[in-house]
Amino acid sequence: MKTICFVLIFFLSCTLLKAQGVKPYIAIVKTEKAKCKGILQRVDSVKVVLNHDGTLIPVLLNEIETVQIRAVKKDFKGINLIKVGDEDPDQYHTDERGKSVDKFGHEAPDLKDYAAITFYSVIFTAVGNAFALPIHAINPNVARFKFNNEGAKPINELSYYSIYYQANPNVLAELQQLKSISSSFKP
Repeated sequence: MKTICFVLIFFLSCTLLKAQGVKPYIAIVKTEKAKCKGILQRVDSVKVVLNHDGTLIPVLLNEIETVQIRAVKKDFKGINLIKVGDEDPDQYHTDERGKSVDKFGHEAPDLKDYAAITFYSVIFTAVGNAFALPIHAINPNVARFKFNNEGAKPINELSYYSIYYQANPNVLAELQQLKSISSSFKP
Protein backbone atom coordinates (compact mmCIF):
# COMPACT_ATOMS: atom_id res chain seq x y z
CA MET A 1 0.00 0.00 0.00
CA LYS A 2 2.87 2.36 0.80
CA THR A 3 4.42 1.66 -2.58
CA ILE A 4 1.20 2.49 -4.42
CA CYS A 5 0.81 5.75 -2.50
CA PHE A 6 4.43 6.66 -3.13
CA VAL A 7 4.08 6.02 -6.88
CA LEU A 8 0.86 8.05 -7.06
CA ILE A 9 2.43 10.96 -5.19
CA PHE A 10 5.48 10.79 -7.46
CA PHE A 11 3.41 10.91 -10.65
CA LEU A 12 1.18 13.67 -9.26
CA SER A 13 4.20 15.80 -8.37
CA CYS A 14 5.71 15.24 -11.84
CA THR A 15 2.43 16.33 -13.40
CA LEU A 16 2.27 19.46 -11.27
CA LEU A 17 5.84 20.38 -12.19
CA LYS A 18 4.95 20.27 -15.88
CA ALA A 19 1.66 22.12 -15.44
CA GLN A 20 2.93 25.71 -15.50
CA GLY A 21 5.45 26.49 -18.19
CA VAL A 22 7.03 29.83 -18.94
CA LYS A 23 6.26 31.07 -22.44
CA PRO A 24 8.42 33.89 -23.78
CA TYR A 25 6.79 36.73 -25.70
CA ILE A 26 8.34 39.22 -28.09
CA ALA A 27 7.73 42.83 -27.09
CA ILE A 28 8.05 45.69 -29.55
CA VAL A 29 8.35 48.86 -27.48
CA LYS A 30 7.90 52.15 -29.31
CA THR A 31 9.18 55.30 -27.62
CA GLU A 32 9.41 58.88 -28.83
CA LYS A 33 13.03 58.37 -29.86
CA ALA A 34 13.39 54.71 -30.87
CA LYS A 35 11.82 51.31 -31.29
CA CYS A 36 13.13 48.37 -29.24
CA LYS A 37 12.39 44.70 -29.85
CA GLY A 38 13.18 41.74 -27.62
CA ILE A 39 11.88 39.11 -25.25
CA LEU A 40 9.84 40.69 -22.43
CA GLN A 41 11.86 39.89 -19.30
CA ARG A 42 10.34 42.02 -16.56
CA VAL A 43 7.91 44.86 -15.92
CA ASP A 44 8.02 46.97 -12.77
CA SER A 45 6.69 50.37 -11.73
CA VAL A 46 9.55 52.28 -13.37
CA LYS A 47 10.77 50.33 -16.39
CA VAL A 48 10.28 47.50 -18.85
CA VAL A 49 13.26 45.19 -19.37
CA LEU A 50 13.75 43.50 -22.76
CA ASN A 51 16.23 40.77 -23.62
CA HIS A 52 17.67 41.31 -27.09
CA ASP A 53 20.27 38.66 -28.03
CA GLY A 54 21.44 38.27 -24.44
CA THR A 55 21.60 42.02 -23.74
CA LEU A 56 19.11 43.44 -21.24
CA ILE A 57 17.57 46.71 -22.44
CA PRO A 58 15.73 48.80 -19.82
CA VAL A 59 13.08 51.19 -21.15
CA LEU A 60 11.50 53.72 -18.80
CA LEU A 61 7.71 53.60 -18.58
CA ASN A 62 7.27 57.36 -18.95
CA GLU A 63 9.02 57.24 -22.37
CA ILE A 64 6.87 54.41 -23.80
CA GLU A 65 4.13 55.21 -26.31
CA THR A 66 2.99 51.71 -27.36
CA VAL A 67 3.91 48.10 -26.65
CA GLN A 68 3.04 45.24 -29.01
CA ILE A 69 3.19 41.67 -27.71
CA ARG A 70 3.79 38.80 -30.13
CA ALA A 71 4.28 35.08 -29.64
CA VAL A 72 7.69 33.58 -30.38
CA LYS A 73 7.44 31.41 -33.46
CA LYS A 74 9.40 28.29 -34.21
CA ASP A 75 11.84 28.31 -37.10
CA PHE A 76 10.44 27.59 -40.54
CA LYS A 77 10.83 23.99 -41.62
CA GLY A 78 10.14 23.56 -45.30
CA ILE A 79 7.95 20.88 -46.76
CA ASN A 80 9.62 18.00 -48.56
CA LEU A 81 7.88 16.60 -51.61
CA ILE A 82 10.91 14.87 -53.11
CA LYS A 83 9.97 11.24 -53.66
CA VAL A 84 13.26 9.85 -54.93
CA GLY A 85 14.74 6.74 -53.41
CA ASP A 86 11.92 5.99 -50.98
CA GLU A 87 10.43 3.11 -52.95
CA ASP A 88 10.38 -0.42 -51.59
CA PRO A 89 12.80 -2.58 -53.61
CA ASP A 90 10.43 -5.54 -53.25
CA GLN A 91 7.56 -3.55 -54.74
CA TYR A 92 8.22 -4.82 -58.29
CA HIS A 93 8.50 -8.38 -59.50
CA THR A 94 9.16 -9.86 -62.96
CA ASP A 95 6.12 -11.13 -64.83
CA GLU A 96 5.91 -13.81 -67.56
CA ARG A 97 6.90 -11.25 -70.24
CA GLY A 98 10.14 -10.42 -68.41
CA LYS A 99 9.06 -6.90 -67.38
CA SER A 100 9.10 -5.51 -63.85
CA VAL A 101 5.56 -4.82 -62.64
CA ASP A 102 3.95 -4.03 -59.30
CA LYS A 103 1.13 -6.01 -57.73
CA PHE A 104 -1.45 -4.06 -59.77
CA GLY A 105 0.27 -4.78 -63.11
CA HIS A 106 1.79 -1.33 -63.64
CA GLU A 107 5.26 -1.35 -65.20
CA ALA A 108 8.23 -0.08 -63.23
CA PRO A 109 9.45 3.36 -64.29
CA ASP A 110 12.56 3.51 -66.45
CA LEU A 111 15.43 5.99 -66.19
CA LYS A 112 13.53 8.68 -68.12
CA ASP A 113 10.55 8.38 -65.78
CA TYR A 114 12.78 8.53 -62.68
CA ALA A 115 14.41 11.70 -64.04
CA ALA A 116 10.99 13.28 -64.69
CA ILE A 117 9.74 12.33 -61.21
CA THR A 118 12.86 13.83 -59.62
CA PHE A 119 12.64 17.04 -61.68
CA TYR A 120 8.96 17.66 -60.98
CA SER A 121 9.18 16.79 -57.30
CA VAL A 122 12.04 19.30 -56.85
CA ILE A 123 10.04 21.97 -58.73
CA PHE A 124 6.89 21.36 -56.66
CA THR A 125 8.91 21.36 -53.42
CA ALA A 126 10.45 24.72 -54.31
CA VAL A 127 7.07 26.21 -55.27
CA GLY A 128 5.41 24.85 -52.13
CA ASN A 129 8.12 26.29 -49.89
CA ALA A 130 7.97 29.62 -51.76
CA PHE A 131 4.25 29.84 -50.87
CA ALA A 132 4.63 28.54 -47.30
CA LEU A 133 7.48 30.83 -46.20
CA PRO A 134 5.58 34.15 -46.43
CA ILE A 135 2.58 32.61 -44.67
CA HIS A 136 4.82 31.37 -41.86
CA ALA A 137 6.40 34.82 -41.53
CA ILE A 138 3.06 36.35 -40.48
CA ASN A 139 3.20 36.97 -36.74
CA PRO A 140 0.18 38.94 -35.50
CA ASN A 141 0.01 40.79 -32.21
CA VAL A 142 -1.26 38.89 -29.18
CA ALA A 143 -1.84 42.17 -27.34
CA ARG A 144 -1.29 45.89 -27.83
CA PHE A 145 -0.92 48.45 -25.06
CA LYS A 146 -1.03 52.24 -25.39
CA PHE A 147 0.67 54.36 -22.78
CA ASN A 148 -0.29 57.98 -22.30
CA ASN A 149 0.82 60.40 -19.64
CA GLU A 150 -2.68 61.41 -18.53
CA GLY A 151 -4.38 58.07 -17.84
CA ALA A 152 -3.53 54.90 -16.01
CA LYS A 153 -0.76 52.78 -17.45
CA PRO A 154 -1.54 49.12 -18.22
CA ILE A 155 1.41 47.85 -16.19
CA ASN A 156 -0.37 44.88 -14.60
CA GLU A 157 -1.74 43.59 -17.91
CA LEU A 158 1.66 44.00 -19.57
CA SER A 159 3.44 42.18 -16.76
CA TYR A 160 1.35 39.04 -17.39
CA TYR A 161 3.42 38.46 -20.55
CA SER A 162 6.82 38.87 -18.86
CA ILE A 163 9.03 35.90 -18.09
CA TYR A 164 9.55 37.09 -14.52
CA TYR A 165 5.82 37.22 -13.77
CA GLN A 166 5.15 33.82 -15.34
CA ALA A 167 7.90 32.26 -13.23
CA ASN A 168 6.86 34.13 -10.05
CA PRO A 169 3.15 35.00 -10.24
CA ASN A 170 1.62 37.29 -7.65
CA VAL A 171 -1.08 34.87 -6.52
CA LEU A 172 -2.39 36.94 -3.63
CA ALA A 173 -3.00 39.98 -5.84
CA GLU A 174 -4.75 37.79 -8.41
CA LEU A 175 -7.02 36.27 -5.75
CA GLN A 176 -7.88 39.74 -4.42
CA GLN A 177 -8.73 40.88 -7.96
CA LEU A 178 -10.92 37.81 -8.54
CA LYS A 179 -12.63 38.38 -5.17
CA SER A 180 -13.42 41.99 -6.03
CA ILE A 181 -14.78 40.99 -9.45
CA SER A 182 -16.91 38.17 -8.03
CA SER A 183 -18.33 40.38 -5.25
CA SER A 184 -19.71 42.80 -7.85
CA PHE A 185 -21.76 40.05 -9.53
CA LYS A 186 -25.28 39.60 -8.22
CA PRO A 187 -27.20 36.57 -9.54
